[in-house]
Amino acid sequence: MKTRINQSKTGAALLLTFHEGFSTYTITLPMPYGVRFFVEGLQTALKTLGQSEVLQGKLNARNGEKAEIQEGLRKAAALYDQFLSKTGR
Repeated sequence: MKTRINQSKTGAALLLTFHEGFSTYTITLPMPYGVRFFVEGLQTALKTLGQSEVLQGKLNARNGEKAEIQEGLRKAAALYDQFLSKTGR
């Protein structure tokens, strides 16, 4: 399965698209629910990873994957900090 996340044309929602074989499904996540949805998913995924040596081994077997994840988290945190500085904490 492959997934894509895009901004809607109006910018008011996220479009989450799943590609499964010959089928494609798109779910619209309104903002800011979309941000909260992905934050909760990230927290759950990282907690699960921290509790499973099998999953940690799979991640370690993929060259550069940990560095890519770390860079993605750094960019997300920087974007959220920019948002907070514009809107006030």
